[in-house]
Amino acid sequence: MPLERVTTGIDGLDPLLSGGLIRGRSYLVSGEPGTGKTTFCIQYILEGVRNGENGVFVTIDEKPEHLIADSEAIGWDLESPIKKGSLQLLDVTNYFSDVRTGEVAAIKIDRVARELEKFVKKNKARRLVIDPIAPLISNSDAISGVQEYIRKLIGTIEEATGCTTLLTSHVPSGGARLSQYEVEEYIVSGIFQLRLIKPERKYVRTLFVRKMRATATDLSEYSFDIM
Repeated sequence: MPLERVTTGIDGLDPLLSGGLIRGRSYLVSGEPGTGKTTFCIQYILEGVRNGENGVFVTIDEKPEHLIADSEAIGWDLESPIKKGSLQLLDVTNYFSDVRTGEVAAIKIDRVARELEKFVKKNKARRLVIDPIAPLISNSDAISGVQEYIRKLIGTIEEATGCTTLLTSHVPSGGARLSQYEVEEYIVSGIFQLRLIKPERKYVRTLFVRKMRATATDLSEYSFDIM
């Protein structure tokens, strides 16, 4: 049986993915600051709205009003789908304020998943964005504890929401890492690696499909513009 695909809405990307992302799975959008991670996610969530798929966008680094204004500045309308109820924009500080308390990780995972499931069901969402995922992650002194938490968190979010999900992760400038905790990339079904490179006198943004399960992809790195 062919896998069901959902389009990203990003020019030139869907043909590289055999038509789009596999429905119901999670994907990592990785990159240093300024590479276009949030822009990538906005395009994805608006493509869903255009196709009749409601979305939930959990914004953590930016206030919702800033995200709306920044999107409007480049010609993307978030306010209309929000007013119509086809898009819900959530500020993590209002809805997940107790995530990083000193409780047991398994309880936190369950709480995060329940909160997300509640908003997804209320909005009848098929697409979910968490930008970025790191603040939803349990504090732990041992990196092995953090990695196990992430493993459970991503799996539980997939199971609880049923959404096709984009998770963003910041990486240090100039480094080779793909995610903040270096485990996210092993759990997700695909990785979009965004970079800033300087081939000549000016920097350009590039996209590399680093990993894509059940999908044949080439190993080219593509430059792109944010218009």
